Amino acid sequence: MRSDTATRPRWMLKFAMTDLRSRLSALKVFLACLILGVTLVAATASLYRVIEQSLLADTRALLGGDVELDASEPLSDDVLQWISDTGRISLVRDFESIVTGNDGEGFFRAKILIPDAAYPLYGELQLSPDVPRADLNARENGLWGAIIDPLLAERLGQTVGDEIQIGAATFRISGLIEAQPDRNLNANWRGLPIIISEQAVEATGLIRPGSRVDYEYRVQTDQNLDVWLEEFEQAFPEPDWDTTTFAERSERISERLDQIATALILIAFTTLFIGGLGVANSIHAYLDEKLGTIATLQTLGLRRKPLVGIYLLQIGILGSLAGLVGGGIGLGFSAVAISLAGDAYALSAPGSAGEGISLWLLPLLLSWLFAVLTAYVFALPALARALAASPAGLFRGQVQAARHEPRSWRIASYLLLAVYISATLFWLPSPQLGFLFLLAVVVLWGLLEGIIKGLRRGARALEASGFADRNFARRLALANLHRPDSPLRATLLSLGTALTLVVACTLIVATLLRALETTIPEESPALILYEVFPDQMDALESGLTSLDPSSRAELLPLVRARMEEINNAPIAEVLADDPQARREAMGDEYKLTYLSGNPEGLELVEGDWWISPAPEGEPAYMAMEDREAYQLGLSVGDRITFTAQDQPIAMEIRAIYRQKGLQTRFWFEGILQDGALDGLISLYVGAVYQSDEAAKESQQWLARNLPNVITLRTADWLETAGNLLSKAAAGLAAVATVSLLASLLVLSSVVSVSRRRQLYEANLLHCLGARHQAIRQSMLLETGLLTMLATVFATALGALIALPVAATALKLPAGDLWWLGALVAGGVSALALLAGLLPTLRAMRLDPAVLLRDG
Repeated sequence: MRSDTATRPRWMLKFAMTDLRSRLSALKVFLACLILGVTLVAATASLYRVIEQSLLADTRALLGGDVELDASEPLSDDVLQWISDTGRISLVRDFESIVTGNDGEGFFRAKILIPDAAYPLYGELQLSPDVPRADLNARENGLWGAIIDPLLAERLGQTVGDEIQIGAATFRISGLIEAQPDRNLNANWRGLPIIISEQAVEATGLIRPGSRVDYEYRVQTDQNLDVWLEEFEQAFPEPDWDTTTFAERSERISERLDQIATALILIAFTTLFIGGLGVANSIHAYLDEKLGTIATLQTLGLRRKPLVGIYLLQIGILGSLAGLVGGGIGLGFSAVAISLAGDAYALSAPGSAGEGISLWLLPLLLSWLFAVLTAYVFALPALARALAASPAGLFRGQVQAARHEPRSWRIASYLLLAVYISATLFWLPSPQLGFLFLLAVVVLWGLLEGIIKGLRRGARALEASGFADRNFARRLALANLHRPDSPLRATLLSLGTALTLVVACTLIVATLLRALETTIPEESPALILYEVFPDQMDALESGLTSLDPSSRAELLPLVRARMEEINNAPIAEVLADDPQARREAMGDEYKLTYLSGNPEGLELVEGDWWISPAPEGEPAYMAMEDREAYQLGLSVGDRITFTAQDQPIAMEIRAIYRQKGLQTRFWFEGILQDGALDGLISLYVGAVYQSDEAAKESQQWLARNLPNVITLRTADWLETAGNLLSKAAAGLAAVATVSLLASLLVLSSVVSVSRRRQLYEANLLHCLGARHQAIRQSMLLETGLLTMLATVFATALGALIALPVAATALKLPAGDLWWLGALVAGGVSALALLAGLLPTLRAMRLDPAVLLRDG
């Protein structure tokens, strides 16, 4: 007895492997569906782990200190003394500028950094060549040294030893920044860093009274950070700076990273779910072929328990194989992506064994786990019905699977599904988003079931109404839609779900492309100007006109102010219960300007614009940007007091507006009545409307004559944005393609399951007198109806996803592009369904007698 018990697992495993090898080709769809879904899961999970580890490994280094105080002017001596008594302090001054190479052709936005000797407090600044920073920034042969970002050197077409122009001064490139611990994540877009010395700043001529210079004070302290902040705020209750802790920065980055990662991983799980439908169809077809074997084994005396174990082993083996293969492919894709983007985004592969286990082994284990779980969740119902088949069918010449799985198997399936869902929510970086996604899936599943039932009832009612009495093909097509084994459910679930993702991606990418290629070029100027001083306005306009008489400059005042009161209550009291929100509100600088014809094309959300100037002695009307207003709980009618240059400005919110996403150039937080800012204006921003060729000359003229003016050419911005969009579109297309491939595999499994039935029934009808032409017409009509239903389903759900994303995140209209989503969905679904139908139509050319004899 003990010998039998000991050898049983070995025998079961050997039988399971031998049985699998004999019919492994029948399970190719099973493996392919799982591998595709698992590949996306592994790739997204491992990329998330690498990015998380790279960005959040040392958030103090990312911020530059335990605390950062960001001010627009130097801190007072008493503040500096207080900080010095409680820790170490480092100052980095920075301002934006435009740099160009020695050929004077390319102009690029840069962030000029002037760090002190204590920089950096955390991390290590790695330079090439590896010599002290002071030596690289020193003056040699009459030129100051500049250490620049390698990407900026590549864009300029310059290298170490070449010369570049920063403002009114010529610098030599003395070194490259190989690694910067506090490098801004938006540096590639907002301005690449250049490090120069304190003594070299004056030579640039870029800083004068009114210039925008950021003073970033980084603090390192051994005290408890919460206690330090509390004591600091008590000592200086009315700050003129923005305070950020490394924990807050980490929380913000982690929250945004978790949201993005969760969205991508959910897409991967959606693809895995679609693949699960293929698993169900494939295992159903496989077990249908095994019904005779199962009944024979039971008849010969094999007990039910080892029989169940054999087929559970087979599913586990296939799921493990798919998980390891798909996981390996996904990790390979992730490694390639890290190697391509690592330098640009400071991503690095794991350096130690412990990091390798966390970053690579965990995603691989995750892939294996979800592959096995998916295989069992979707295969268990078919396995239960196959194992519940009566062996007595052998004596009748045919064994049929049970119509329903036994109650114990149904309970096991539900428990396994609960484990699957729990594991998914547990692994997701943002369980809240995962729960909302799960809720949306349940709602959509219920909606889909309602749609399917409605369509079946509609097809049945249409058939009964006499609509198809005189058309055999039409009647047969309608009957095939409402019959119990109709492909309607599988088509809408698999193809419809994948096409929904394809439609959503198509609409979002098309919206961005249209914005870049049509709307922006028509509405945007050739040049955007920043940091224009009042005494430079006449010279600027006359100089531009001399270069191009048709050019037109539109300049807007820019005043930076801090919020002091909301509805006559100090901001510290209004936000007393939320220290982080209080620090942000008191430290933020709001960019204020005049309406001046609404050049940004701002869209009103609440309230109305005005035409009257600001009255004397009364609060001026103000329109506030919607994001800022709603974060503070403000609405039309509320009153706010700002302080600019130590002068209070009383305002009443008259309107709330929305910025136009990609079309917005300056991102003002507040628009005031004309006259409300008079006496406080020290800077202007503006736009120049002229041809692109004239814009190149204007940019060179401004660099020579008004070097402090920062210029941005729209054509350069469009090129950069287009490159970023192309990469984003390629990523979305890759994800959507994998999902679509999984869906097509599911359809192929549906076709393979139903093809034998279709051929048998078609040739049986032919033997009873039906013409092949009528049967083919019915199949084509059925395929057309399924194509139409899948197209409508995918277009509606895809638009439901894409339109809110375009409106809220991109702030671009996309509603009129629904036809493009419908065109893509219709074309893909037609090709997919016809590709499955053509082999069946070709097979109908065989002799019906042969098919009936073999069937």
